[in-house]
Amino acid sequence: MKISKRDKKVLTVGVLAVALIIAMNYVVSPFIESEKDIRERTQQKEMVLQKYEKIITQRKKIEEKLNQLKGKQNKLNSKLLKGSTTSLAAAEMQKILEGISSTHDLELKSVKVKEAEERGEFLAIPIEIRLTTDLNRTRKFLADLEKNSKYLVIPQLKISVKNQRDPKEVIVTLVVTGFFLKESAEKKEKA
Repeated sequence: MKISKRDKKVLTVGVLAVALIIAMNYVVSPFIESEKDIRERTQQKEMVLQKYEKIITQRKKIEEKLNQLKGKQNKLNSKLLKGSTTSLAAAEMQKILEGISSTHDLELKSVKVKEAEERGEFLAIPIEIRLTTDLNRTRKFLADLEKNSKYLVIPQLKISVKNQRDPKEVIVTLVVTGFFLKESAEKKEKA
């Protein structure tokens, strides 16, 4: 069987077309897809890299802000009562109250530590004190409590006259509340 020149050309073109289709499907197309995939991954990595570069350039600002926040936290922590337990914190507050009262020549008639109350992340430690004094020294005592370096609050204040005919002396009963960081108490209890 002889193949004519025309058939040879058609057959050659057909074989070339099949070879071209096979090459496109199994060589060129996968190559194009892998290159497209590589471009997409490269773009994603560039975006991540830009994000990290932005973070690195902002590092100084972030560190400054962190240092400011740590400073504020230390300042606030210095206003809280110290001690490894609530009892020690109450003792510290009692010393503060005794110190302030002694500067104004006041005698604490009674001091009663009440049960600590949870207030968010803090424990509120209330102490009820009773003293006999005049209104001027009471005013000075309360002003010094307010100026104290520790954060102390007076949720209850009761002033009654000892002698109604001579109202110079008064009986002052007040509850002074100091605050203690709850997590430091929990850490000490777990240890």
